[in-house]
Amino acid sequence: MVQVGLTTWDMGNHSNARGDIRAENVTETGIDLVIRICSDTRIVRVSVSWLAIGCVADPDQ
Repeated sequence: MVQVGLTTWDMGNHSNARGDIRAENVTETGIDLVIRICSDTRIVRVSVSWLAIGCVADPDQ
């Protein structure tokens, strides 16, 4: 179980900021942090943080 959050989102102000951030391909030794943005969003810099919290008994918890 991995929780991902934005810590810095530096963007242009001529369009709406729209995007998605998620953890994919989570294994015991690594993850891929994926940031997807809409075509008109202009990003200068993005920073993220993440927290891996191990297995849970029920994935909905």
